[in-house]
Amino acid sequence: MKWYKYDIKNLSYDEYSKWYSLMSEKKQRRVDSFRFETDKKLTVVGDMLARKAISDLCSVSFDSIVLKTGEHGKPYVEDLSVHFNISHSGDMVVCAVDDKPVGIDIESIRKVNLRVAKRVCTNEELVSVFGDIPEKDDFYDVSDPDVLKRFFELWTAKEACAKCSGIGIAGIKAAVDMSRVERFCFDDYIVSIYR
Repeated sequence: MKWYKYDIKNLSYDEYSKWYSLMSEKKQRRVDSFRFETDKKLTVVGDMLARKAISDLCSVSFDSIVLKTGEHGKPYVEDLSVHFNISHSGDMVVCAVDDKPVGIDIESIRKVNLRVAKRVCTNEELVSVFGDIPEKDDFYDVSDPDVLKRFFELWTAKEACAKCSGIGIAGIKAAVDMSRVERFCFDDYIVSIYR
């Protein structure tokens, strides 16, 4: 397994144009429909990282790679036995590639929406992150960086697991086998890879 990261602030116009031109017409239309330039760049860079990662792993050219999307939005490569996954948060895009199913998620550390936490975490996980089961139904205003870090370590692991399995976000409530998670931290970001 290899993973790649890229800060979209480093993307030149020429690079954007090159990688945009390699995307399918359907994906180009999707990019064109985005209102914000940041969203366009994140999508193009995700595609770029996937192509670079797959090219490295399979020794094929970038332009021969056909990227598709499965039933629950899980991306796959047509006619190659390689697995990849993409995620983005803030200005960062990450991609993991492997010869077996893989999921990746990146999140910037920020305030936690308690409704989301309660929806995706088991009671045991809530206690391990927050120290108890929070009762308020609004934003949990926590300033303790250790609590925020614990939450996003758990959140990214759950997201990566759901993305690896292809079941989508709906399957995220179950506990995650943390022995299958690799975690990386840099700047204000947490990355989890599940395989």
